[in-house]
Amino acid sequence: MSYRRSYSQRIALHYSGSVNYPASQSGGSASYSGTVYEDINVNIDVDTTPFDQSIQKCNHSVDLLTGAVVATEAAQIASINENAQKVAGTIVKGFFTTVHTAISQQISELSKKIDSYILHLHELTKSCSDIQKRMETDHNRISNKWMKIFNDLNKELENRIFELNKPAFTFKNSIDRQVGKMGNSLVGTVAISGPEGGELQNKIGASLIKKQTFETISQAKIFLWKQKKLDTTISRCMLSENIAKAHFSPVCFLETYGYNNQIGKNVHQSDLLLKTNPDVLIEKFANQNWTATEKEKKDNIQRYFNMELNQAYPVNNHHDNRVKEMILKIFNINEIKSNNNMSYERIKGN
Repeated sequence: MSYRRSYSQRIALHYSGSVNYPASQSGGSASYSGTVYEDINVNIDVDTTPFDQSIQKCNHSVDLLTGAVVATEAAQIASINENAQKVAGTIVKGFFTTVHTAISQQISELSKKIDSYILHLHELTKSCSDIQKRMETDHNRISNKWMKIFNDLNKELENRIFELNKPAFTFKNSIDRQVGKMGNSLVGTVAISGPEGGELQNKIGASLIKKQTFETISQAKIFLWKQKKLDTTISRCMLSENIAKAHFSPVCFLETYGYNNQIGKNVHQSDLLLKTNPDVLIEKFANQNWTATEKEKKDNIQRYFNMELNQAYPVNNHHDNRVKEMILKIFNINEIKSNNNMSYERIKGN
């Protein structure tokens, strides 16, 4: 904004000098001096329009710079947030991928164990059913045999007792006949006590039959409950999927050296699967290139082998410890070789 400033000041001017004048009678020069005062008034007009315009331009530039800084800061914050989300997403995805891989490996291992256990359980169930049928047949046969023996013994014992005490029985029969003819009070006693005794014996026999029936029903309920529990456990363990996949069975291949460097080859197969032609298996085993087993596979084999060995010999005694030491001595994991490039094919049995 333009403005004016006025200044006033009195200035003192000193003067001095000398004057020469022509020669005359007195002739010569004269000097002079004095002070003169003068009032000076100064008006200064200041034009600030260019400065104001430059200030406005600068203010506009500063506003633009401020907006650019704010926009840059917002963009930086958004970029940091986006990058943080990406980094967090990558970390979370990697974590869940690792967990999923580990769980998948455990599920695969457990599925193999469960498949073998289910086959074993089916075999045990079938064996238990066969044993139960044989036990029922044997029980019925033995029961009939001993019932016949005891009935014959009871009949023979009754006959012998009658023969040994024949006079007493004859006397009792004669007394009964005499009492019946006399019609005294004993007849009423027999008529009353006979039905009561028979009723009591019938009640006792019925109670015994009920007790035996209740025990039989209880045992049948327990058997049916165990059967239901076993079926439920098997159904929970089985996967409700119909997926075509390969099943592997262990096969033991033996190569022996006899006298005169004679080489014998033989294979042992699992009883759970159909028998395969041994010659075909021997040829496939003989044509493979066996190499050292990887460390991870060695660790897995060693872990499962130790677990099976501890389950087979759980008791800590001298005999079991000696057997376990001999098995561990024979089982040398470092000598086990495998073929990672071996192609598995389904071989049909004879």
